[in-house]
Amino acid sequence: MSSIFSWLCKPSKTKRLKRGATGEVSTLPSTQFAFSLFEALRPGNRNLAISPYSARVVLAMLCEGATGETRRSMVETLHLDENPDNLSNHFERLGRPLGFQLETETERRGLEMLTANSLWCDDGFVPKQSYVETLKEHYWAEVQTLDFRDPVSAGRVNSWAQEKTRGRIPALVDSLRPFSPLVTMNAVYFKGLWEEPFEYHETQEEEFTLQDGAKQLAPLMRQSGEFRYAEIGGAQIISLPYKGGMSMCVALPPKEMPFPKFCAELTSIVGTRWTRAMGERDGHLRLPRFRIETQADLSAPLKALGMSQVFDPARAALEGISDRKPLFLMGVMQKDFVEVNEKGTEAAAVTTIMCGAALNPPPPPPPFEMIVNRPFVFAICDDFSGVIVFLAAVVDPLAG
Repeated sequence: MSSIFSWLCKPSKTKRLKRGATGEVSTLPSTQFAFSLFEALRPGNRNLAISPYSARVVLAMLCEGATGETRRSMVETLHLDENPDNLSNHFERLGRPLGFQLETETERRGLEMLTANSLWCDDGFVPKQSYVETLKEHYWAEVQTLDFRDPVSAGRVNSWAQEKTRGRIPALVDSLRPFSPLVTMNAVYFKGLWEEPFEYHETQEEEFTLQDGAKQLAPLMRQSGEFRYAEIGGAQIISLPYKGGMSMCVALPPKEMPFPKFCAELTSIVGTRWTRAMGERDGHLRLPRFRIETQADLSAPLKALGMSQVFDPARAALEGISDRKPLFLMGVMQKDFVEVNEKGTEAAAVTTIMCGAALNPPPPPPPFEMIVNRPFVFAICDDFSGVIVFLAAVVDPLAG
């Protein structure tokens, strides 16, 4: 069984680096999906962190077994390409993601990025061998059979998630019984150290303005120097690099714009290039130290984006997995954890689905000042591929 994400023809490291440097990655299909999903979730009234990368991986695993109109709608919603020779598929290999398994330890030193996939089948449910082989070969997925009626089974699944996220996401389900006959999972863990750490002694309590205009004291880290920076649509955008080839991009909306509107219209306001289209500029940054843990039901947003058929028992076509009827997608849940401090960032997610220079250059612009003292959006991206791994809205840095 061939896979959407064939990994056999791997691009060279040189091509990967060139692609990451040109800005071409701003139009990656995964970027389009990331912003569409984020906007469909209507964030802006609460802290919300998602991993569009994780969601796309686990749904692509399901798509491998979809047929007919169900497959077509999933491919369109997820912005997949069924041509395994398409260049974007090489840069977005979902089973062997982001090139992390291909880089040397030296190139990625100071960075931990772990991903894992799994398929859990209820006792008595046997998926087609061709489907299992596809998941194992192209997604490195673990395939296991459990008795979903046994309370101990939920503990095994939770232990898997806990292990793969270094303990940051210890519990996903209370029982597997409602999700028979199968559960598909993807886990992502990221821990990165800043290339230029913030100095602890410079962090100070400052006012942070909440949605309702109320003000609270929050720890704002401080740093001055040369940053990758841009101003788009009135928003300030900055990129903070981690050691090892990833970055956090922070977008601060215009003061006069309601934060929910900014989040819901992110693509039209700043475009999909905001995580890449920046130039070097001197400036001063103040950024909150924060930790957020969130859970999101992605089912309704995915239906709204055009993927409703796979959720419908009467219309879902998943014959590539099994001839059993009905077989359909019951739901898509994701838990996320992100912590940002002076040293760097730690983040984790688990998604579960049931079922050249000018001759006369102008003078450099004056130094900017970016004080992140109100709700903001951030993305954690892979510099080599451009893939957005985490995308989040922070309304209250103290809410946890």
